Amino acid sequence: MKISFLINNIYGIGGTNRTVINLAEALSVHHDVEIVSVFRRANATKFEISPRVTVRALIDLRAGSADRGAPGSDEPSEVVPRQEEFYAQYSKFTDRRIIRELERTTADVVVGTRPSLNLFVAAHTRDGALRVAQEHMTHLAIPPAVRAEMARVYPRLDAVTTVTEADARSFQENTPIPGLPVTGIPNSVPEPSVAPSDGTRKVVVSAGRMHHVKRYDLLIRAFAALAEDFPDWQLRIYGDGGEAGKLRALVTELGLNGRALLMGGFSPLESEWAKGSVAAVTSSAESFGMTLVEAMRCGLPVVSTDCPVGPREILRDGEDGFLVPNGEVEGIAWGLRRLMADEHLRRTMGAAALRNAARYDPSAVAGRYLELFADAARRRAAKERGYRAPAGARKAGPDRLTEPPVALGAATVDVTAEDAGRLLLSAEGPGEGRRRWQFVLRHRPSDGEARPDVPLRTSRTALDNGGTGYTAVVTAETAAELGDGRWQVTMRTAKSSGVHMKAGLRDTRALIDARVRLVTRPPSGSVVWNLPYAQPNGRLMLRTVLREQHAECTGVEVRDGRITLRGVLCGAGRIEPGALFVVSRRGPHAHNVTVPVEVLGRQAFRAEVPVRTVVDQRLERWEDWDWWLQPAPSDRRKVRVCHLLEDFPDVKGAYAYPSLPVVGDEASDYAVVHPARPVWVRPYCSASGAMAMNVVDR
Repeated sequence: MKISFLINNIYGIGGTNRTVINLAEALSVHHDVEIVSVFRRANATKFEISPRVTVRALIDLRAGSADRGAPGSDEPSEVVPRQEEFYAQYSKFTDRRIIRELERTTADVVVGTRPSLNLFVAAHTRDGALRVAQEHMTHLAIPPAVRAEMARVYPRLDAVTTVTEADARSFQENTPIPGLPVTGIPNSVPEPSVAPSDGTRKVVVSAGRMHHVKRYDLLIRAFAALAEDFPDWQLRIYGDGGEAGKLRALVTELGLNGRALLMGGFSPLESEWAKGSVAAVTSSAESFGMTLVEAMRCGLPVVSTDCPVGPREILRDGEDGFLVPNGEVEGIAWGLRRLMADEHLRRTMGAAALRNAARYDPSAVAGRYLELFADAARRRAAKERGYRAPAGARKAGPDRLTEPPVALGAATVDVTAEDAGRLLLSAEGPGEGRRRWQFVLRHRPSDGEARPDVPLRTSRTALDNGGTGYTAVVTAETAAELGDGRWQVTMRTAKSSGVHMKAGLRDTRALIDARVRLVTRPPSGSVVWNLPYAQPNGRLMLRTVLREQHAECTGVEVRDGRITLRGVLCGAGRIEPGALFVVSRRGPHAHNVTVPVEVLGRQAFRAEVPVRTVVDQRLERWEDWDWWLQPAPSDRRKVRVCHLLEDFPDVKGAYAYPSLPVVGDEASDYAVVHPARPVWVRPYCSASGAMAMNVVDR
């Protein structure tokens, strides 16, 4: 059987893309499957798709394409209603391309994936193909005018699927179409490649786009209500979107800087779920609840608002998580408290979540779709004389949902941090033949000369699917060669120049444990820290740290007109009585201001940043002052204070501190109006991990 999915833009990121890819991969084990993307705006898909699934686009909107500005592209669509969310993307030109595709398709089944495309599938797909509409939106969230058009055109469909049973009932009640079956089939989520959470790390995780419907403001307020009782817990929210600025301001207002972290977008996300011990979903509405299932598949119990329509069908209240009242901070805080306070309960519910979420495996969901296609074919055959049902499955083969890439440059490298200095690298590539590919780390200098390449001893294994598996280990012993810097992860042969590899999973949860050990019992020897991360273009990099002496920031508090720093000194030497905290002005007018530090035992220290003195001595409207520790009063050597040893790369973005308004004690040599108005002082972590503050006369 040949199955064709029609989707708006498979080259982007979104829940519909993920679930369509998951289903296509599962169906492609025994059937011919293609994903037809109406639009293409990028060279490659954001999500990995195996070569077994054919991907093609109808309209190429990349720079230089002839489709940009084609005749009819400035005329409105005659198929998509004006009220449809993506109406502005469609035109008479796109109408012609989509209709031509559907009239000529050789697929046995055509599946549309959103209302606008389902209208095309219903009205224009050739008669010999089954026509199926997937509805990923909550039915009543579809504008009435679009639902009216659906009622007019959908009778030509063979089946409609919604992602929940509740929404199937809503569809049948609000847009009844006689004779058209509407079936609730959930989205699928594959089994994660990472080991599930063990429930021990004190992290609450939430994920999704930064949109008001996700109600992250409620989650942040609920966490704030618990912060004093659970001082060693952290909240991490993953996602991008327009609400990030408001949420960051709320974190500052509630004094949660450094406790509630906005992590930005991250892909693939399963490694980040597995770092947590509790998941939180606080949406006011969910058409399904994809992130809820993803968290459960990583072994996390979930606290979810009982919002329409998905969570109640996914979560078993009291067994694998808690359903709490929609829109209530108190209920969310109650559910979080139950799990944060009881490790045994977290483990028990996490195990239940792992077990119960298996019903969303792609193979199980694909089986339900095959039953739906078979039922639709039977009904079509009973109605239409001469209709030929699709062929059955291909001969059984290995039920693998992945195949080796056609080229090594298309492969991804998974990385597991086993400790602060030890990383395991693994990749699957095509059959090797005579080539002998090897992992090689290539230095990327920020300035100065590049260091020599560092080849890693690489093991090769022939795989059942005809590919080759590659593994290598970066050890603490490799640290002497790597030093402090950034390295590209490449693979090369004796005769090739090397391929900069793409990043796959980065399971760095062991670095959370390593940081806890480091700040509670600072090492007396060298500090080694290896962190894998992905560049914006998806290429894999390593940030390596090797330092004989290192001052790690463990907390910054901006409160009551003061900035207070906490940190630990790691490596050689100790903090001696009379040690100094030094703030140093950058630029041509270098100047140091020093204050004594308070030693807190075992190399921990505390210092109050001399912000008022710095404000009085500033010379320019904008200045940056770097933070240093001078461990011994008799030795003027300083150690840069950094916030570097984390399990994620963007410490600067996650740890965003508020600005402190300061009116100086004395008139500055520079500012005429000073001290009449405040100067703003804001601590920050630079992209390199170094701590500093900027002083700005606005």
